[in-house]
Amino acid sequence: MRSSQVASAILAPMFAAALMAGCGSTAATTGAAGSQCGSGNRVEVVVELATKKVVESCVSFKGPEIPAQTAMKRSGIEYAEQHFSFGNAVCQIDHEPTSYSSCFASGKPYWALFTWSGKGPWKAAQVGVSAIKLSNGDALGWHFGSGTPGAPPKPPHGS
Repeated sequence: MRSSQVASAILAPMFAAALMAGCGSTAATTGAAGSQCGSGNRVEVVVELATKKVVESCVSFKGPEIPAQTAMKRSGIEYAEQHFSFGNAVCQIDHEPTSYSSCFASGKPYWALFTWSGKGPWKAAQVGVSAIKLSNGDALGWHFGSGTPGAPPKPPHGS
């Protein structure tokens, strides 16, 4: 399996669970990132940790789109990344795992990346976070796990 397929397979389930927290929701979130949604366009960053704890942040922006990597930076959620041929992969979010030698170590959990366009199901990313652009109402989701994750649940604002 190519590293991009592995990354996509891992990130999809994590993103769905995190997105279920919803923008501005605090019941299932840590509050570490908080909400930054003022006026203008907005996207959600939702992270489901291995413990099932959800960290989320709503990020506002001007213009028609925002790079996903910029949304991650503005979210206030801690993360570390590594460059691969398919783009930058996130190896650590909210200090999980506490340490790593490789983003995709054989047999180890990894961060799976998902996107949501505001309707329909979550889509597993086929590229790294550095290659994704988000539009108003989109969401970026992360799920930490191993194996091949199943389809994530429908986003809270989905139809």
